[in-house]
Amino acid sequence: MRLRVIVVDDEPASAAALAGLLRHLRCEVTSFTGAARALPSMLAPDVDLVCLDLRMPGLDGRQALTLIRSHEYSARSPSVPVIAVSGRVTSDERAQALADGFAAFLAKPVLVARLRVVLGRAMLLRDHLQRTRYTVDRHRLEERLGALQRAGTLPALQAAAGLALAFEQEGRTTLLQALQGAHAGDLASTRRVLLAFAATSENLGALKLAATLRIAADWFEQGSQDDGVTAAVMARAELDRVVFTLREQVRPDPD
Repeated sequence: MRLRVIVVDDEPASAAALAGLLRHLRCEVTSFTGAARALPSMLAPDVDLVCLDLRMPGLDGRQALTLIRSHEYSARSPSVPVIAVSGRVTSDERAQALADGFAAFLAKPVLVARLRVVLGRAMLLRDHLQRTRYTVDRHRLEERLGALQRAGTLPALQAAAGLALAFEQEGRTTLLQALQGAHAGDLASTRRVLLAFAATSENLGALKLAATLRIAADWFEQGSQDDGVTAAVMARAELDRVVFTLREQVRPDPD
């Protein structure tokens, strides 16, 4: 089956070049020169992969990714892998993109050999996300919220909102530090920060997130950086699920 891919880049030549390489790899490609125009297509249920330029006028790649994930949670649909594409190539840029929730990072000009590897990794992530959908241990999350509320530290709605924000910030910071450490070869530090956040996640009741973080830590400890990065990306997707579930607690009841 041919993969259906959406390519978004404000530079027509870059969009055409990437689309051509994807077609060479037997993908069905639709390209756009703006994220706002592409949004309805990116949210379609039959899309297999999205390639987003990080820096675009108006709606940029990171903002578009946030909209995609919000829609998926509202629709309770599986997450589509989204690849970051950028002409700015540094280890920090790569780490930041993965910590932001992108499935992989492609540097311009895109080489077909690298694209083939990234496609394989993105499809592995897609299969994982198709199986898991948005499933978290909601009972444990609600128990944790109830404990905070009974402690009297915050009113009920503020407790949920505050916990979601703090947990998201800690998770994103942890994954960024871990990925930066991995790129720098500091695997001991990478493992340490991942295991620390795994313990926090388990305490909250986010058991799948905790397990995925530990898998990433184990891969890094074994020196398998590619597998560690893939597991870290899966953990980032699971972090979104937990945060969205927590935020759902603060939605006002319908009149």
